[in-house]
Amino acid sequence: MKYFLSCFTIILLFPALAQKTETTSYLQKIVKVLSADSMEGRLTGSTGEQKTAKFLSEELQKIGVKPYQKVYSIPFSYMYSPNPHDSTDASKQQIMSQNIVGFIDNHQQRTIVIGAHYDHIGRNEHNNSSLVNSAGQIHNGADDNASGVASVMTLANQLQNNKSIEPVNYLIVFFSGEEDGLVGSKALAEQLVSDSLAISAMVNLDMVGRLDSLKHLYIGGVGTSPRFGEIIQTVNYEKFLIVSDSSGIGPSDHTSFYLKNIPVLFLFTGTHADYHKPSDDSEKINFDGLSKIQAYMNELIQELSNSDELPFTATKNTSKAKPQYKVTLGIMPSYVANEQGLQVDGVVDGKLAQKAGIQAGDILIQLNECKITDIYAYMDCLATLTTGEVLRIKFIRKGIISESTISIPEN
Repeated sequence: MKYFLSCFTIILLFPALAQKTETTSYLQKIVKVLSADSMEGRLTGSTGEQKTAKFLSEELQKIGVKPYQKVYSIPFSYMYSPNPHDSTDASKQQIMSQNIVGFIDNHQQRTIVIGAHYDHIGRNEHNNSSLVNSAGQIHNGADDNASGVASVMTLANQLQNNKSIEPVNYLIVFFSGEEDGLVGSKALAEQLVSDSLAISAMVNLDMVGRLDSLKHLYIGGVGTSPRFGEIIQTVNYEKFLIVSDSSGIGPSDHTSFYLKNIPVLFLFTGTHADYHKPSDDSEKINFDGLSKIQAYMNELIQELSNSDELPFTATKNTSKAKPQYKVTLGIMPSYVANEQGLQVDGVVDGKLAQKAGIQAGDILIQLNECKITDIYAYMDCLATLTTGEVLRIKFIRKGIISESTISIPEN
């Protein structure tokens, strides 16, 4: 009898295990294609970006998702300047790019936008790398943001081919120009408003490939609809440690939609030492974690789809007006709340923090006399620093409070 029950249990579980394996394989395929050296880091307007756009268009066609317009590519352009504060800069150049947009038409009145940016920073032509002297090195951007693209494409495949008719339509979007200031998403958000598309919500995935051992999942935009706080917890069958932020303003493409009074959610697994470096490769992606996020996304989109109303709520901009900084430390802050101070997820080579001996995992608690309680307090403390002074950095490492002193060089 026990043998029979064991066999029966295996038979019941086999389809679910097979589906998870298939999902993981598909996620791996997309991430590895986008983060291959042959894509040359997917700089907006580059040959590598164009190759990526072609691949994404062909993949949407392959899984049966039709284009939003006659073709998947929706072009946009903008002026790029290496010296944006110099109005006389003669090196300005016009960059031609494209968003890739598919549409799953369920013949419903409401539409949910699901998106991720596919561009990255190429060979550091636009000086966005966090690694000094990295010009010419390919930055593959496996986490940023091949991981988000893979998740959106996988979800599109499932929504298109699940033989169900959901109560909403889905706009599947792969943005470019994100690394140069959310340019592609701004252009598309403007167009969709002009098209009078009834958008009930926008969900954005950016850097979701490095789920940590504690399963922290950062979700922004939770305050942009009164339903979101309950929904993100209701569908948390994967038992993530969800760190939520209410603001609709954030460092990714959902911001463009929030500014059009559309409820938004932003999923993110956190910064790390490989952020904007050539070392952000596919070998470092946590594909098991990415599969869990995919399962969460399936439930989240289903719940959003079945919600009759998702009213928009304007949120307080917790990111505040950006202070004018004369000094920066060169750290990548954690988005995970820490009661002791601000945790450091990564340190930029050659910058002040590294020279002062700060390491990933340290918790910053004070700059000179300014106490740090969270990222916003840290920003306020940074604004008090000036060149030429001596900086005392107080931090916690492995439970022990330490202090480092360094002179801030004159410009």
